[in-house]
Amino acid sequence: MRLAHAGRGGRPDATAALLQRLTAKPGPHCLALRVGLREVERALEPVLIACLSGRVRLAIEVPAGEPAPVAHAITGLAARLGRRRPRIGLVEGHDLLATQSGAGLLGTPCDPPPPPDSTLIAASVRFGAAPLVGLFAKGAEIVVSGPLAPSALSVAFARYAHRWPVEDYARLASAAAAGRILSAGAGAAGGDLYDPAFDKLPEAGLPLVDIAEDGALIFETSTGAPPAHTALSLSLLDGVENPREIADPDLTLDLDDTTLIGGKLTGVKGSAAPDYLSGTLVFETGFAGEGELAYGGTGAAGRALAAARELEVRLKNLLGDERFRVEIVGVESATRGAVDRAADLAVMPGKDVRLRLALRAAAKETVEAALAEFASLSGFGPAGAGGVRLAVHPERRVSAAKIPAHYVRPRVGLLESEA
Repeated sequence: MRLAHAGRGGRPDATAALLQRLTAKPGPHCLALRVGLREVERALEPVLIACLSGRVRLAIEVPAGEPAPVAHAITGLAARLGRRRPRIGLVEGHDLLATQSGAGLLGTPCDPPPPPDSTLIAASVRFGAAPLVGLFAKGAEIVVSGPLAPSALSVAFARYAHRWPVEDYARLASAAAAGRILSAGAGAAGGDLYDPAFDKLPEAGLPLVDIAEDGALIFETSTGAPPAHTALSLSLLDGVENPREIADPDLTLDLDDTTLIGGKLTGVKGSAAPDYLSGTLVFETGFAGEGELAYGGTGAAGRALAAARELEVRLKNLLGDERFRVEIVGVESATRGAVDRAADLAVMPGKDVRLRLALRAAAKETVEAALAEFASLSGFGPAGAGGVRLAVHPERRVSAAKIPAHYVRPRVGLLESEA
């Protein structure tokens, strides 16, 4: 079987070349993309007809938002291109707050831990192979899913194509390693490795892999050039803390004896899966505010400095221990306090500078009061201030979480094709 990953499909010509390379050898074939609702037409129009005609399975991961609108958008695209409605498999259930209590999720291990007095506003999980395998077996031409673990698609398609049992960890480990590499997109082919000989990023194409029935892996690129050894290695190890124990949803990987020669990867070992899946928790931790004032003309930098000094005094009295930062942009580095800026101004008397404020606070009212002090500088501060810009928004923190497997309830269905 052959599997390829086109990343977000942002380069349609490269995706089409990848598909051509993918189908140059006998299949079964699967082309993966990571696509949002707004990207459906741009990413899929160059390849949809070829995939449906050549019986290449499409696997679409929707990294944010619900997968169902993407599935219906693909149906609409097929109709616009004069094709029948494809048989689409849909995997939902990534939103944990729809099925679990926030209090229960707060008890899951997460890194970093939630801040005190924070509010859980979103929780999602990345599925493994299990929901996908059945859809392939039922004849889904396209599978659309929410967030997936990097290994999920390759493990699912290998299990379907080669009929591997769920506990065949030796061969599944190879497929999982292939998935981790392919999920890097162009990076796995070397497209993000700077080449000083050419003084640019190389046009390395996109990655694909042959997964043999015995689990052997051979990687290629859509350009036909061999993939860069460094690119494959970095993609495999991306985000890995312990290469002897990489917890994926379907098994635990051990890369201790792995060998990479050319595009051939061997020696990946596997064992039973952990009792959790990787997920993401989003907390609302308070409010953040931003403000900007512009000063122009002769002496602008000096007036901005005077405003910064005045603002820092006011905010220290108003906010106490709350965090804030005042910057003068267009004069010097923004890492210094207002009192330390005079030396810079002596050598760089700017005529077009901006005074900026950023702060955080637990209460929205505190942020609004600080921004009101900032805005008052335009009328009760150094002359010539203009272009006042203010913004207040909730501050959020994202944590990686270990979601117990029994919390996860995938919803799987088929959107039937037309005869």
